[in-house]
Amino acid sequence: MSDPVIDLLELFKEKGPLSPGDVSQQLNMPKYKALAMVSCLSSMGLLEPLYIKGSYKIYKISLAGQQFLERAEKAGTAAAAMEELLLTQQPANESQQEKEAATA
Repeated sequence: MSDPVIDLLELFKEKGPLSPGDVSQQLNMPKYKALAMVSCLSSMGLLEPLYIKGSYKIYKISLAGQQFLERAEKAGTAAAAMEELLLTQQPANESQQEKEAATA
């Protein structure tokens, strides 16, 4: 069973800029699901808008999206890659909070 997030990011990597409608057609998924996934990945910084006119948007994979895709492919799932990413960033976030508390 394939991972829909990995499939979507691979599609953007291979095909280039796409609209959510293009994603829906290419991955054979309902438009509402494609739009939700694209919107979510965009809010996470993994996709970035390239063109916006009214409600019509075209997105491309961001550098962060490419890096995440590499991690996800190695980990086997997007969820495992996200967990790994969060665990590696946690100590950095804690030290930043300690610095902010010391200067306050």
